[in-house]
Amino acid sequence: MQRVGTISMDLKQIIFDYLGTQRLMSVATFANDVPWIANVYFVHDNDLNLYFLSKKAREHCVALETNNKVAVAIADSHQPLRPPQLGIQLHGTAQRVNVLNQVKWMFAMWNKLIAPNADEFLEDPKQFLQAGSSSIYKITPKRIKFFNTGLWPEEQCQVLEL
Repeated sequence: MQRVGTISMDLKQIIFDYLGTQRLMSVATFANDVPWIANVYFVHDNDLNLYFLSKKAREHCVALETNNKVAVAIADSHQPLRPPQLGIQLHGTAQRVNVLNQVKWMFAMWNKLIAPNADEFLEDPKQFLQAGSSSIYKITPKRIKFFNTGLWPEEQCQVLEL
């Protein structure tokens, strides 16, 4: 529990709520002495795991085959330069999701959070994945650094070790 003023807050819940307001993250990978960063749409689960869909031939996905360590940054680029500023930096591991139930969950979340206002509605996750061009990846965070200058004007951020 983090204590700010007279308000007691659960950091995990604060991070969970913030993730629900965001859709795009930058994922950094490293393989063959080459760093790479990619922007991907994401959804999250109750344990703060992040999921994204990407084509297996993309640089970040190829890198994950040899080195599953990732760093992630999430921030709304439309936020003002003045406080409050919000954002997440984290590191953890990523792996392809092969369990059909997790895949179905991911597609349900994709359709709920990403696609309602776009032409990206996905109807049959099994058929889509069987095409072999894309995979779903799960990022399991080890450490999350959450910047929120509105909640923590002095410290500016809190860290959640998982």
